[in-house]
Amino acid sequence: MNKTDSYRELEKRFLSTFLGELLPGVLHNFANPLNGIMGRSKLLQRRLADRIRQLDETYPGFAAEFGEDKITRDINSIASESERFFDIFRDLAGKISTLASSEPEKINVSRMIEAEVRFADFYLDFKHDIKKNLLLDENLPEITGNAADYSLCISAFINSARERMKICPERELSISTSHDTTNVYIMIRDNGLAVSDGCKKIARETETAFNMDGILDTDQGVCYAIFLLKQYSARVCIDSENGLNSISITIPYR
Repeated sequence: MNKTDSYRELEKRFLSTFLGELLPGVLHNFANPLNGIMGRSKLLQRRLADRIRQLDETYPGFAAEFGEDKITRDINSIASESERFFDIFRDLAGKISTLASSEPEKINVSRMIEAEVRFADFYLDFKHDIKKNLLLDENLPEITGNAADYSLCISAFINSARERMKICPERELSISTSHDTTNVYIMIRDNGLAVSDGCKKIARETETAFNMDGILDTDQGVCYAIFLLKQYSARVCIDSENGLNSISITIPYR
């Protein structure tokens, strides 16, 4: 065994524990000091306000002379940024936890889509250059499945749209959910390059095996997502018309 083979074997062994064991521990170790920072910043807010109020009652005009407004704004800013950082951390931790899941569970697709869109903001072009429109059914019935499967599928659809919209001066992604008595529906629309005909053909086919030859890189994730969703008896329909791609997903929940 040469050096390259040894490296690849060690890399494979390291990565085999990375998602399920190492990353949860890393996030846990980050969470403890972050919670401490948030708690102390809120405590500092209250203590500062109470102390300045007491001193101002004893020494009228103290607050203004002390510069209470500026100091309070700084403390409030620290508390606000701590909360914002915690929200970002929670999105990352939630994604890792979802990907590490392995057992079937009840899933609210609307809430999952919200989480996936927030996570996609880690792609800076998605965060800053794409207009996001979400119209999500808050009363969506839960479906049953592996959360990691559905998370990866939704990510694949979002990332495909993100990649295909890169050449567009104005980029817009719309995602909506709805339901009836038997199915949950997801509609994903973007104004990027048209999804390839080969990918649309895979969506139309009823068999689960398919050939990826000739499928563009931007569409391959969608094809794999379609394949995985078919394992849950879901149906996917893809249309491209008038510069707009529409991906309709039907998932039975009864």
